[in-house]
Amino acid sequence: MRRDGAGQRWKSIEPDSIRKHDLDQLRAANAPLEQRLERPGEQPFTVKLAFLSSRPALARVLANAFWLLHKDRRRKLSVISCAYCLRLFSRFLDYRMSGQPDIVSANQLCADVLKEMAVWLVVERRLKRISAAHTLNMCCWFLRQARRLYPEDFDPGFSTPRNLFPGVEKERPLSKALPPKVFQRILAAASKDIDEIRRTYAPGDVPTTARQIIPFMILIAARTGINADALYSLERECLVQHEVDDDCFYLVWDKPRAGKRQRQLHRVDGRQQSGVVELVRFMREYTEPLALKAGPPANAKLFLYQSENTWLKNRLISSCTAPRLSCRRLRQFREWHDLPPFSLSNIRPSAATLLYLRTAGNLGKVRQFLQHAHFSTTIRYVINHVTEEFNARVIEQAQTRMVERMAVIAEEREVGIKHLDLPRAQARKIQQGRYDTACGTCRDPYDSPQANEVKGRPCTSFHACFSCPNALWFLDDLPLVIATRDRFLRLRSEMNPNDWNAVYGDNVRIINEEIISAFRPEQIKVAAARAKELGEGSLIIAQGVLG
Repeated sequence: MRRDGAGQRWKSIEPDSIRKHDLDQLRAANAPLEQRLERPGEQPFTVKLAFLSSRPALARVLANAFWLLHKDRRRKLSVISCAYCLRLFSRFLDYRMSGQPDIVSANQLCADVLKEMAVWLVVERRLKRISAAHTLNMCCWFLRQARRLYPEDFDPGFSTPRNLFPGVEKERPLSKALPPKVFQRILAAASKDIDEIRRTYAPGDVPTTARQIIPFMILIAARTGINADALYSLERECLVQHEVDDDCFYLVWDKPRAGKRQRQLHRVDGRQQSGVVELVRFMREYTEPLALKAGPPANAKLFLYQSENTWLKNRLISSCTAPRLSCRRLRQFREWHDLPPFSLSNIRPSAATLLYLRTAGNLGKVRQFLQHAHFSTTIRYVINHVTEEFNARVIEQAQTRMVERMAVIAEEREVGIKHLDLPRAQARKIQQGRYDTACGTCRDPYDSPQANEVKGRPCTSFHACFSCPNALWFLDDLPLVIATRDRFLRLRSEMNPNDWNAVYGDNVRIINEEIISAFRPEQIKVAAARAKELGEGSLIIAQGVLG
C-alpha cells in the first residue's frame, strides 16, 4: 500500500520552478533572441542571437535549443563559442541564398548543406583546416542536439557528415608564441615600468589606469605560465604559505578547463625583489584602497584600477571586460615602448618557448611549467620552427652515430669478418652464425643500444634491426634483406598508408638507401633471384643461436 504522504513532496515545489523545467512549454514557445545569463562566481553576461531573426521558423528551433542546452550548465566561454558558430552558420545560409533556395526551416537541413558549409569555411571565410574542422564539428554537434529536442521539426533522415577534414586531428596548430627576441624586449619593457612604479610609489597611491598594472600582469604571466583568462580573475588571496618552508609560497588559481585548482611553488626573491611573490604582494598593497571601497566580486580580485568613468569608483580587469580593455591598454603600452603587436594570450606560449630554448629542448620541464597532463598538449605551445630545429639536430646526430657503427660489407662473411676490429671470440660467434637475426647479423646481442634492453640479457627488439648501430650486413645476408623488403612492400596494399608508413616506411628506406645500395649491381642481381625463392616461404624471425 502507498504510505501516507507519499508523493506529497510535489506540493512543496514552487509552480514557477515546475514551469521553468516544463520542456513541452519551452519547445512550443518562441524563445527570445537575447538573454542575460549568470553563472555562480561570474559576472552576468548577455548573449544575442538576433542574427537568426531573418528566418523565424528556423530561429524558433535553434534559439530554443540554444537556451535549453546552455541555460544552467555551460561555462561562459563555451556559450560564446557556440553562439559564434551559430553566427557563422547563419552567414553561410545568407551566402548560399544568393545562388540557391533559402533554408527557412529545420526540415530543409541535410548533410549536403553541411558539406557545402565545410567548403565555404575554407574557401570564403579562409579558415585554416583545423579551425574549419572545429567550427563545423561544433555546428554538427549543436544540430544533433537540436534534433534530439525537436525531432518533429527535422527531416527523419537528417544526419551530420563525418570526416570532412581527414587527418586534421594530427595536424599541429601554429603556436601563438612570439619570437624569443621580441618576447625578451616585452619583458624588459615591463620590468622597466615596474621599477619606475615602485620608485615613485607612496602609501595610499592607487593605479589610475590599466596601463599601470599591465606590466605586472605580463611579468606574472611570464614567470608562472598562467593563461590569460586565469590571470584576469586572479584573486587577492592567491599566495598560500608552504607547509614547511617559510620562504616558499604556492600561487593558486582556477583553471576551469583542467577541472581543478592549479598551484605553483615560488620562493621569496630576497635580492632583486622581482619574483612572483614580491610582484603579487606589491600589487595587493597597490590596489588595497580600491578593494576596500569595492563590493563583491571586485573586492576579491587582484587586478584593480581607478576607473576613468566618474560614476564608478573602480574597474576590474576581468574575463568579461579584459578583451576590450586590455587590447586598448596594450596598444598604449606597445606604442610607448615601440613594441610589435601582441596580446596577453601570447605570453604563456612565449614563456614556454623561451624555457624550451634555455633548457636545450627539455620538453619535460616545459610540460611541468605549463602543468599539462600530456606532452602532445605542451608541444603546441612551442614555436614550430624551434622544435623542428632541435628535432632535426637530434635526428642528424643519431643518424651520424648509426652510420659510423652500422657496417655493410659487400663480401662473404668468412672474408668480411676480417675487416672488423672485433675480439676473436666475438668474431668467431658471428662467423658461426650464433648472432644472426632475421636477415642480418648483430655485433653483440647482449649489449644492445635499444631502449628498454638490459645489458647482459639477449636483445628482443627484432623490429629495430634495420636502424640499430649494432647491425652487420654481409653478402650472405643480401637475399634475406631483399626478401624482407619485398614482403614489407606487399603489406602496403593491405594497410592504411599512414599506418604502413609509420611501421615499415623507415625500414624500407634504410634497406634501399643504406644496405642494398652498398653492394655491386651483379651481387644485387644474383641476390634478387635468390630472394624470389625465399619470398615464397615463411619469414624467419631469428635464425641465430644465442650463447
